[in-house]
Amino acid sequence: MRDVWTEPLAASVTESDFAGRIRLSALLGVMQNAADRHLEDTGVSVGRMLEHGMAWILMTTRLDLLAVPKLGDVLTLETWNCGASGVLWVRDYRLLNGTGEEIARASTAWTLVDLAKRRILRPSAYPFPLEVSSRPSLAGAPGKVKLPGSEEASWSEDVPYTVPYSAVDCYGHLNNARYADLCADLLTPDELRERDIRSIHIAYSREAALGDRLSLRRAERGDEVFVSGRSAGGQRTFDAILGLAARSMPEQSPSPGSELSKQDERSEER
Repeated sequence: MRDVWTEPLAASVTESDFAGRIRLSALLGVMQNAADRHLEDTGVSVGRMLEHGMAWILMTTRLDLLAVPKLGDVLTLETWNCGASGVLWVRDYRLLNGTGEEIARASTAWTLVDLAKRRILRPSAYPFPLEVSSRPSLAGAPGKVKLPGSEEASWSEDVPYTVPYSAVDCYGHLNNARYADLCADLLTPDELRERDIRSIHIAYSREAALGDRLSLRRAERGDEVFVSGRSAGGQRTFDAILGLAARSMPEQSPSPGSELSKQDERSEER
């Protein structure tokens, strides 16, 4: 197993938003795939894990962006296994630009799960060798997401969400990366046009399967947007915090509803 897994990253059109920024869900998906390929380097593929009735399930993610990666950027992703702490396995990431400067870093905590019983397993249950990197962890396992109470922030009305086919992965649940889309979709058009998402901290509490109905709500305090997801029975599914900052660069393309877009529409009508 390589001490640190490294692979190039080039965002496609389908992975970027209207301003050319790499969507958080796309970046989290690339991170997940890199972790899978790192394990495959030891001969343990996702398919082999499924044959043993096991899977790595993400519990918490903390991603911080020092700069916003965009379409066309030349990037390199690094990831390494930081070892186990209790039932949690910590895996870290760094995203580098074309000159080798760090523009993002992330820490994630995973658990080994028995898929049939949907039960967390101890690290000793893992039947394959798994080396720990010599590179230390950036910050250890991410902590819990702390949401403000109703006396500290004004929470929105519930927004319904039904888990669609397109968001479910081979483990039969809403893929961890897609939760970033749920959070970003709760931002207003003005927030998306005028601000960048510079951090995301997600804690996953309960699986959501195909057809499950969730209730989403948001609150804001300063530069932070808090998101809470609950099941139809009121059980916590996930909590998240988005850190926002003013846009570092102007948009490269007109956003929907802009005056330039309207001019284009009028030209097409003629």
